[in-house]
Amino acid sequence: MTTTTRRTAAPTPATGIALFERWTALWNGDFSDPEAFLAPGFRIRFANEPERGAATDAVHGPAGIVGLISGFRAQRPDLVYAVDGTPLVDTGLGRVACCWHVTGADGLRKSGIDLLEVTDGRIATVWSVTGLRRFAD
Repeated sequence: MTTTTRRTAAPTPATGIALFERWTALWNGDFSDPEAFLAPGFRIRFANEPERGAATDAVHGPAGIVGLISGFRAQRPDLVYAVDGTPLVDTGLGRVACCWHVTGADGLRKSGIDLLEVTDGRIATVWSVTGLRRFAD
C-alpha cells in the first residue's frame, strides 16, 4: 500500500495564529475577502450534529461557508465568538488547533475546539466540535 503526502508550505506559528483569528472574525460576521484565507475547495466537518451532517457536508468553498455563517448569524446576530488561548500550530502537519467560546445576549454560553488544515497558506478543511463542557459547574 502506498500513501500520498501533500507537499505544501507549512504555516508558521504566526501564520497559523492569524488564520485562526481570521476564522473567528468570519464567525463574528466579517465576510470581507474570504478567498484570501479560505482555499477554493474549503470544507467543514461539524462533529456534534449528525442530523445536520449532510447539509453541512455539502458546504464547499469560501462562498459556501460564508452563506452558511451569514444565514446562521441572521438568526443569531447577537453572538460573539472569541479565541480561548493561543492557537497551537503543527508546522509538520500544517494544522492549527484552538479552543473558542461564544456568548449571546440571551445568556447562551458554549465552547468548542476547531482544527484547521492549512494548504498553501489558506484554510482547506475545518473539523469543529461544540459543547457546553467549559461552562459546566
